Amino acid sequence: MTQLNSYELMIIMRPDASDEARAAILDRVREIIASEEGTVGKTDEWGKRRFAYEIAHLNEGYYYVMYFKAAPATLEEVTRVLKISDNVLRIMPVRLPDKVTIAAQEAAPAPVPVEAAEEAAAPVEAAAAAVEE
Repeated sequence: MTQLNSYELMIIMRPDASDEARAAILDRVREIIASEEGTVGKTDEWGKRRFAYEIAHLNEGYYYVMYFKAAPATLEEVTRVLKISDNVLRIMPVRLPDKVTIAAQEAAPAPVPVEAAEEAAAPVEAAAAAVEE
């Protein structure tokens, strides 16, 4: 059996791609990984976001992040399929350290609520105001 590595794959799709087309691409990636005895963790949909700069004369795209375990050859096949897809603008696969598992990605800490962040920032702001005086 081949060594399975943990990966994070960011996919940016065209903003004019239909919901069905985006779902079909994600399903195709899952099928490739499953057929090569890999496992797919969670898939985060970040939604439509503006780019910092134009990509293929477009200013925004749909972002997805997938976490999975697979062999290096499987990652090569996934990137090959995504690169020839018309609805995919960019991909960025990242190999995660061995200490990071798919389960750890699913149990990532929740974002800090705005109220808690404001309470934490209050003493710093008070100190900065005292220094300015």
